[in-house]
Amino acid sequence: MNSAIILSVIGGLIWGSFLNVLLWRLPEEKSIGGRSHCRDCHHLLAWYDLIPVLSFIVLKGRCRYCHTPIHIRYPVVEISTATVLALFFAVRQPLLGLEVVMTVFALLILTSLFFFDLFYLVLPDVLIFPAIIVYAIYDLIKAVNPFSYFLTALLSAGLFAILYTVSRGKKMGFGDVKLAILIGLILGYPFGFLAIVGGVWLAAIVSIILLALKKAALQDAIPLGSFLALATILSIIFYHEILPLAKFFQ
Repeated sequence: MNSAIILSVIGGLIWGSFLNVLLWRLPEEKSIGGRSHCRDCHHLLAWYDLIPVLSFIVLKGRCRYCHTPIHIRYPVVEISTATVLALFFAVRQPLLGLEVVMTVFALLILTSLFFFDLFYLVLPDVLIFPAIIVYAIYDLIKAVNPFSYFLTALLSAGLFAILYTVSRGKKMGFGDVKLAILIGLILGYPFGFLAIVGGVWLAAIVSIILLALKKAALQDAIPLGSFLALATILSIIFYHEILPLAKFFQ
């Protein structure tokens, strides 16, 4: 199991490095292909400048060529992604199989959505739609009761769609509706509902704290998708710990 955790950390760092590319290029509508370069001096980066976390430490957080500070979010994204996967394997200790592969896929997508909504208040269709399709097919093939997954997805999305319509998109983006579909397909009933409720409560608590500390105003947008993604990630990792609570809804 120790080897699984080590491999998960390496895989998480690699995905986190790729996620950094997506986080910079997709919002700017740039191709994700091509060599990486410094955003300030535009010098092409060598492979040894792109080793997750390690390059940041060796370079002391500055570009090797122009010495401009490297944004701290590079190592934060990489470490966070590695931590999510490592926690999953450490806590759940799963046996390798299709279910584990699908769960890792879900964790990587959810972590990516967490950072996109946190940084840009957007949940990219290029990540959500493929994940919805993959999990819809997986539920049809592998789920004991596919109906519960699809019904959870539809009911959750329906509730968010109503809130989106009533607020005219001012308090909630349509991306949250699509994310609710994905959460329902990943977790089914009742975990899907619990994760969504947990995400909404997390968003509310953090918002109240920020308002109390005068770090935010009532009109400020809240990255609800980030909280929904985080609650879903925690639900996946701590599945067995949450299971007694879920039994009350069965």
